[in-house]
Order: sequence, then structure tokens, then C-alpha cells
Amino acid sequence: MLPCHHRGQRPQRAWLLLAGGLAAGCSGAHESAQTATAPAAATITPTANVPALLGASIDGLRKRLGAAQPLPVDFTDPLNQALTSGPTARPDSLAAFRTGGLTLIASYDARTRQVRDLVILGRHEDSLMGRASLRANSLNYLIMPVFRVDKPSHLLGLRIIKAK
Repeated sequence: MLPCHHRGQRPQRAWLLLAGGLAAGCSGAHESAQTATAPAAATITPTANVPALLGASIDGLRKRLGAAQPLPVDFTDPLNQALTSGPTARPDSLAAFRTGGLTLIASYDARTRQVRDLVILGRHEDSLMGRASLRANSLNYLIMPVFRVDKPSHLLGLRIIKAK
């Protein structure tokens, strides 16, 4: 049986279909979906080396990345809110930086100037990891998703914490 041949058709008609199929090609409509090839995964080019920024003080980040930028208007970090309220509140501050097309929010202790963690803003985890040169299996840092406070099912970005 021919690959583009329809069952139950008369032989003369089959030859006409074969000739038309050879001229126009088979549409593939009768082929199994399993034989279709999956599109190749897009390669994400790193634009920033975020792991190299871990462990720096806020002053060190300013030397490497330049002056801090204004925080995004709608930025609310749920972890920072929890740490700065209540009886065990810590004096944390936030500073935003731009590097390699990424927005980084550094959370740091205002007294010691030590950066606690970095949050990379964005909605696509794979893209953020690739552009920031992050590896999920690194022993030097932890990566945690950060979700929006007002929409807990929407990704706000990734939090990177240096492993001790």
C-alpha cells in the first residue's frame, strides 16, 4: 500500500493519486504524530555572570555594576517583608542593578553591608538561568523561585543565595 493512498479506492484512481502525490508530495496527514520531529531547544546565550557576584558586599556590587537603579515600581519581595517586620526584624535594605539585560535586586544588611541574596527579575525560569549563567545543580549557591505577592501563581524571578 502506498503511504498517501486512501483505502478502498479503485486502482485507476490510485495511480492518479500516486502521480499527484509524487508531484505535490504527501501531506503527512495519515502519518503517525510520533514520527514528527520535535523542534530543537533554543540555545540561551549567557549575558551576565551572576555566580561571580555572590558573596560581594553592597559596595562591591556598586563597584562592579555601577550606581544602583530605582527599584521597579511594582516590586514587592515577600521574604524581605517577612524579615523586616516582627520581633526578630533585621535591618535589610534593597538595591536594584542592571547587568547583561537583567534586573538584579540585592538584599543586604544595612549595618554590615553584606548582601544576603540576589533576586533576578523575570517570568521565564529557563531563560533567566541561562542568561544569568546559573546551574541548578551548583554546590556554591541555591536557586529558589520567587512568586508575586499579589498573584502567587506568577513567577516574579529567581532568588540566588550563596551556599556557606
